Amino acid sequence: MLTVTARVSSKNQIVLPREVRDELGVKSGDELLFIIREGEIVVRSRPASFAQALRGLHKNVWADVDVEDWLSQERSSWE
Repeated sequence: MLTVTARVSSKNQIVLPREVRDELGVKSGDELLFIIREGEIVVRSRPASFAQALRGLHKNVWADVDVEDWLSQERSSWE
């Protein structure tokens, strides 16, 4: 894990430290995502495709589930 600090300027700007830029592969002109959760900020490089970035997310949730069986049970509960 990498931990570095940056100071907020009087214009509310920050400079990304070299270690952060190198770790994220960020260069001038790149866009970043600032994700705020539970009082913390997560900074990520903006993906070229959000669909590609989300692909496979939480696949372990469905690892032990027969999807057809689950879907059948879910549909029957609607009636």
